[in-house]
Amino acid sequence: MLDAMRRPDSPDTQPRYRVLADLLRQEIVGGTYAPGAQLPTEAELSTKFGMSRGTVVKAIDTLVGEGLVTKRQGSGSFVSMPTLHRRSSRLMSYTETLNAQGHSAGQKVLSYGSADVGEARAFGVHEPAMLLARLRYFDHVPVTIHRSFIPCDVVARLSAENLGQLLKGEASLYAAFEAEGITIHRGAEHVSARLATAEQAEALHLQLPAALMVVIRQSSDQEGRLIEATEAVYHADYYTYNLDLFRIETHEAPHRLQIARGRPINHIQQEN
Repeated sequence: MLDAMRRPDSPDTQPRYRVLADLLRQEIVGGTYAPGAQLPTEAELSTKFGMSRGTVVKAIDTLVGEGLVTKRQGSGSFVSMPTLHRRSSRLMSYTETLNAQGHSAGQKVLSYGSADVGEARAFGVHEPAMLLARLRYFDHVPVTIHRSFIPCDVVARLSAENLGQLLKGEASLYAAFEAEGITIHRGAEHVSARLATAEQAEALHLQLPAALMVVIRQSSDQEGRLIEATEAVYHADYYTYNLDLFRIETHEAPHRLQIARGRPINHIQQEN
């Protein structure tokens, strides 16, 4: 539709950049430009619609502000990929989060077996544990690898049926826990970034070098007992972390900061 419209007529009450932004938005929502697709260049849009370069830039910036378009330095403007939006202070599973945002979640079990003692301890698990590795999907696209260290005494509480469903990829880890009355009450997460390994890039369909978002998390029950610890590596284009911040009065800052040094700063939702 956009290609067939040479010059949008701009009503007196609507700036021309908004008319162009509306047209581009319709094409994106309508599927003419798929997620990840490159939009026409600013020069091409300027020529096509008889608009100044500044007007076109303002229209593109409008869509960037809406999260529909992403600008890449030296490459152009691209339709944004759908992302998993994480919010602080909400304890939700990976599946629950995607479903709440209108997307589907899926998984494939990569491996399951006894965890290496040293590696488990590095993630805060100081007892015999099992390691469950899964490839997780976002609308059928592989976007993250979860490696979950689960204490053996927690695994022992899972029925053969629920464990079997989990290992077949037919149930999420949270669903398996909750079916046995194991409730995750609290989670502490650390978010960072690093480059993908060759194995991770192959699983997530990335071209090296590629950046990953890394989420390391410990989950515990209401009594503070560790239920599982997970390292989740995400395709960076599919992960958005939203954090609500509140300004602290100057006289309160030293006390608050001293408390924060002794424990994880954020206690937020889980990935399972």
